[in-house]
Amino acid sequence: MAISKEQLRPFFAEIYRKSDVVVETLLIGYFVLGIGLSFFYDTFLVGIGVGVLNLALYFSSKYAFKNSRLNQYIASLVAGIFMAQFIYQMHGLFEMHFTAFIAIIALITYQNKYAFIPQLLFVVIHHSAFAYIQYLGYANENESYQQIYFTQLDYMDFQTFLFHAGLYALGVALASIYAHNLEQNTIENAENIIELQKRQESSALNIDFANDIANGKFDTEYHKIEGDELGAALEEMRDNLKSSSNRENQEKFNNVGIAEVSEIIRSNSEKLEDLSYQVVSYLVKYLKINQGGTFILMEEGDDKWLELKGCYAYDRKKFMEKRIEIGKGLIGQSFMEKDMIYIKEIPEDYVTITSGLGEATPTHLVILPIKNDQIIEGVLELASFREFKQYELDFLTKVCENMAASIISAKVNTRTKILYEQSRQQAEEMRAQEEEMRQNMEELSSTQEEMERKSKETENRIQAINMSGIGSIEFDVKGIITNANNTFCDLMKYEKEELIGNHHRIFVDPEYATSDDYKQFWADLANGNSKQGQYLHYDKIGKPVHLFGAYSIIQNENGKPSTVQKFVVDISEQIGEIKSLKKANELLTSKLDI
Repeated sequence: MAISKEQLRPFFAEIYRKSDVVVETLLIGYFVLGIGLSFFYDTFLVGIGVGVLNLALYFSSKYAFKNSRLNQYIASLVAGIFMAQFIYQMHGLFEMHFTAFIAIIALITYQNKYAFIPQLLFVVIHHSAFAYIQYLGYANENESYQQIYFTQLDYMDFQTFLFHAGLYALGVALASIYAHNLEQNTIENAENIIELQKRQESSALNIDFANDIANGKFDTEYHKIEGDELGAALEEMRDNLKSSSNRENQEKFNNVGIAEVSEIIRSNSEKLEDLSYQVVSYLVKYLKINQGGTFILMEEGDDKWLELKGCYAYDRKKFMEKRIEIGKGLIGQSFMEKDMIYIKEIPEDYVTITSGLGEATPTHLVILPIKNDQIIEGVLELASFREFKQYELDFLTKVCENMAASIISAKVNTRTKILYEQSRQQAEEMRAQEEEMRQNMEELSSTQEEMERKSKETENRIQAINMSGIGSIEFDVKGIITNANNTFCDLMKYEKEELIGNHHRIFVDPEYATSDDYKQFWADLANGNSKQGQYLHYDKIGKPVHLFGAYSIIQNENGKPSTVQKFVVDISEQIGEIKSLKKANELLTSKLDI
């Protein structure tokens, strides 16, 4: 199993702590040894000075970098420096080299194969440099300036140096291998311990989880450990039991609800208001929602609408008007489409829930048609702050089917009673109306004769007008042509189809058509003021036509102007003669003056 550095840290922390004790004891012992060696060749300054610096370097690095392994590498370097110090203090005593091997043994306890590198590098540099300097004979030329002590031999030949360095390198390599093996053993032990802890933790979780399942707590949060087959099996078993329990609870919920609603319907089947209120109030409480309303289909002749017959916890302001037209709003749409509407985001101004604590807008709205075999009798509307479950929607659908059957029966009973009462009243009324009808028939007969006579007279008058050569044209009060006789069409050179739908302005001068006088002319006619006089019009080809006529106002049954009837005769010829006479008169007058 893969294990992270963070998981390994606690295991190696204890090893490092114990190793620090061993190495620090060694370094302090080396410091004391250096002081002791000072008595042989009076090297107190080196023994104390270098030793203090070594210890200061190690302990400062340890406390400055607490969460680091830097102190291990510093300890390795310091051990090498102590070795060089001892060789110097004992004037090249060969045995002092073995202090490096002692340090290697102590460093193995860190189980860090890289901890030997600083000492190895220092020893290689130290031995190479000092052996070379001594080989050059620098120390033997001036005994009073003896500063270099590496070996008590006159010099170390290269072969001896290689044996010396090779044995040291071999020791470092063996120590590194051993430290690496120890490290791997520690890692394996850590993995085993962590795996055991996980199994113990998994077992404890599985036991608790199994107890919760046994106690019916199927919603307990369970964090399965990766690779835990038993946990996976328990989780699958929990899910299956939970699903089975949910199905059982849902079936029980539906069966109990349907039975209780059926009893309410049987007990309140006589009046639609009682039936609607009792069912909707029960549903709101049973479903633990907030409000609901029942809208029943009402009919009066060809007029059909939905009327609120029962409601529970509705905001009264929204339902001041209890009548909803078919197809209007969500309720009318659900009725028209014969399908359920479920909305999870209700507009703020649609409906509110009012309580002693204030008002709030519900978040979920369901509207269901009350239907049975595609015969729809109304709409059920329910609002809630929570989401409706699918089994609750199925339950409401069945309730609506039962309600539809009961509403049909209640309507039939109501209509039967109404029809019986109406037939009884109508029988009495018919007896009283028979005599009145007989009298009315006589009056109607005489009225019809009078209307036929007047209708004939009107037809004759219209025919006489058409035959008299008088032009006739009709407008609405805005000036739009609605009809014209043949005389007028011939006079103005238009076909009747060309005139209908156009405005009166096609007959007048364009400048006059846009004037205020023209607008006032039609405003007066629209207000019921008739007009008569001479009028200059222009026919289809633009030729002026002088007309004499009158604009008469025809009122509708409410006494308001609805049609403008215009009768005209062509006086263009007379106007021409008058103009000719005026010119002749002017010419005669001018001659007489001469």
